[in-house]
Amino acid sequence: MNPFLRRVALTLGIALLAAQVVAAQNDAFTVSSPAVSGEPQIGFHSGLVSSGRLDPAYAAKDGGPANLTSFPFVWRNVPAGTKALALILDDPDAAAVMEAYGRKGVPFDHWLAADINPTLGGLPANASVSNPSFAQGKNGAGQIGYRGPQPPAAIPKNARPPLIHVYRLTLYALSAPTGLQNGFSVAELRAAMEGKVIGQAQLLLSYNN
Repeated sequence: MNPFLRRVALTLGIALLAAQVVAAQNDAFTVSSPAVSGEPQIGFHSGLVSSGRLDPAYAAKDGGPANLTSFPFVWRNVPAGTKALALILDDPDAAAVMEAYGRKGVPFDHWLAADINPTLGGLPANASVSNPSFAQGKNGAGQIGYRGPQPPAAIPKNARPPLIHVYRLTLYALSAPTGLQNGFSVAELRAAMEGKVIGQAQLLLSYNN
C-alpha cells in the first residue's frame, strides 16, 4: 500500500477506535450524586480515590448523633434485562479503625438495599426513611436503613489527621428480584444476588471529620 494511504488508513482506524470507546463510555451503566462535589480525595487506609466529598447534610460529626438522612443519587444506562437493583454502601477505610480498637477489620456497611425499581432512575434524599418501596438490610450498627458517614477524627497510634474515608456506593443490576425482606445482612444480600448480577456501577465518595 502507498505510504500516504497507509497513514490515512491508520489515522482513520485510530479515530474510529476512539469514537467506539467514547460511545461505549456514553452507554455505560453509571451512578452519580448531586451530593458529591469538590476535589478527589484519597482514603487514608484503602488508597481509593473518591469522585468528591459528600455533603455534610448526609453525614455526622465524630461523637455526635447518627445521621439517618440518605443522600440522593441517580443512575443511567441500566443493562437490558434488569428487573431490580440492589446497593451496598460501605467504608473499607473503617477496617483500620476497627483493628485499632481491637475489633475485626472489615468494611463498615452504611446502607444495604434490595429490589429497587430500576425504572425510577434514582432515589431522592431521605429515600431510606421516606420510600418503603424497596427492602433494606441492617447497617454496621445493627439498624435497618441508611447510617451516614461518621468517621473518627483520629484513631490510636495514627498521627495523620484528618483521616479521610472513601465510601463505596455499588449499584447492582439484577436479572431477577432477590425477594429479601427488611433486616437482611450483607452476606444474605450477596447470596441472594448470586447468579443474577448482569451489571454494576460504582461511585466513590469521601468524608472526614
